[in-house]
Amino acid sequence: MSTTVTKLRVKDEDFLVASMIERCPKSMMIRELLQNALEAAGSAPEGERRVEFSTVPVEGTPKLAVWNSGTGLTGPELYRMCDIAASIRKETGLDRNFGMGAKVASLPSNQNGMRYRSARKGVVQEVMIGKFGGVYGRLLRPGTDGQMREVIHVTESAAAEGRPLDQEWTEVVLFGNAPEQNTALDPYNGHPRSPAHWLIETIGHRFFRFPAGTEVIIKPGIARLTQPLRVVSLAERLAQLEHYEAVKGPDGIVLHYAYDADLPRKEGVMLHESLGAVVHQNEMYAVARGNAWRREAPSFGIPFAARSVIVLVELPADYPVQPEAYREFLRYRTATQAQVRLMDYAGLVSRHIPEWLSRLLADASPDALYLDEVREMMRTMLEQMEVQRRRPPPKPGLPGAQPPATPAGAAREALPPAPVLETPPALFLLRDPAELADRELTHRAAAYYAETHQLHINLAYPAVPALAERLLALAPATVESEAATSAAQTISERAMVMRVVRALAYGLAKRDQPKAWREQHLRALLSPESLTLAGDDIETGWPDAEQAMRTALAALPPAPAESEAEAAVPA
Repeated sequence: MSTTVTKLRVKDEDFLVASMIERCPKSMMIRELLQNALEAAGSAPEGERRVEFSTVPVEGTPKLAVWNSGTGLTGPELYRMCDIAASIRKETGLDRNFGMGAKVASLPSNQNGMRYRSARKGVVQEVMIGKFGGVYGRLLRPGTDGQMREVIHVTESAAAEGRPLDQEWTEVVLFGNAPEQNTALDPYNGHPRSPAHWLIETIGHRFFRFPAGTEVIIKPGIARLTQPLRVVSLAERLAQLEHYEAVKGPDGIVLHYAYDADLPRKEGVMLHESLGAVVHQNEMYAVARGNAWRREAPSFGIPFAARSVIVLVELPADYPVQPEAYREFLRYRTATQAQVRLMDYAGLVSRHIPEWLSRLLADASPDALYLDEVREMMRTMLEQMEVQRRRPPPKPGLPGAQPPATPAGAAREALPPAPVLETPPALFLLRDPAELADRELTHRAAAYYAETHQLHINLAYPAVPALAERLLALAPATVESEAATSAAQTISERAMVMRVVRALAYGLAKRDQPKAWREQHLRALLSPESLTLAGDDIETGWPDAEQAMRTALAALPPAPAESEAEAAVPA
């Protein structure tokens, strides 16, 4: 150590330890315990690498146990392992092992104790850590010689519980925060409450793949299981699908695209549903699933069928990100250390969608006869207003965030590139209630997704039937009623699409006035709420809609003769 530096010390060690533990998110407990178990199981011979979740009765109450094969710990190693920032046989670092994850993440929910046991060369030893007398630490208990010790021999007890003595292993049992607490059923003692399948969901939404050759087993007594369950990782499930592809992107990023028409579905107790996530070192971060994913999917180039689509952005191991202190999320290794979000990669995902997935999405897309007319109208508006093309810029640390280097020998006074004019957005017309709900458009007229330059319009919005009813009132009894109803509906839909598209065109033009329209103003201007107001205004376009309806009525077939005869009979 340098002679010009004195190390910083911890004045109140008890406070620091308690603060680190009690600030840790409870949701990280299983992640930390399973990650430790997977790493340890990797030292077992091939064919014997296994992690098991089971229950162990403690004074008649089931407690959750995590057991793994692999090289066991000696007494001194078991003792040292309990210290904060201590790690056995692993390299400690900000991008590797913190040496405090499992202990720090588990103790808030297990102040009554965490029992660690490890078998090494036929001898099983045990240590108990928890919060005793208001202090986090190891519990002193009488050993075989009657002396109070932190680490005690429990070989006979372990054998009586069915644990093997002819192989090495490690086990941790969670005692919870109350003696009567079943930690396999209620890991957090009701704060928060846990669904019946909490353990399976927690593992499935965090671990993308397990180490090759390692099995994760959940035994009966957990999640209402009557038979042992082998947890199938998401990576393994995707590889079994007919529609799945891993696409190589820039900077070593791999984009996983999967389509499963049967989603969401259950296989036994395991729920499979659509989702999007960032993957780093085999773990998933920034997970958006179910409604959250379907709401954001259009920004990733998934305008329809998001309920059946899974998208994962896998970052290489050396990508400039690192987990935050409790590994709950990732941060970029930049000056601002911004949190990694799934939305950061929306443009990248959209640009690399495989052709087969594009075809499936196109097949799920409804269309309308007037869309070409609408696109041409908007193209003309954008050209007349000379609206420049803009897309959300990549964030620092993302592919494409750095400007390209100037080629050697390039002219110093090169002219700026000519502005590129904006093009009409991709238009998607929605009627299905589920698709509308996924985008939170049930009560909105439209939504614009800047990342993919898409406009989604709700053709079930109340302004459409309101205008259609007024138009239908113009139809005489001599015109076939079904044809008149269809014409009124089409004209009303077209009118609302025109209103929304025109409002969006004017909104996009405001991007060229950065001093008058700042980012927060543009977000409001292009928001679903703003576009909804344009959709509501059926009065402004009434003369055009009325003329279109009268023109359509002139070309409609007459009502059936029998209806005319019935209408001629006096009441």
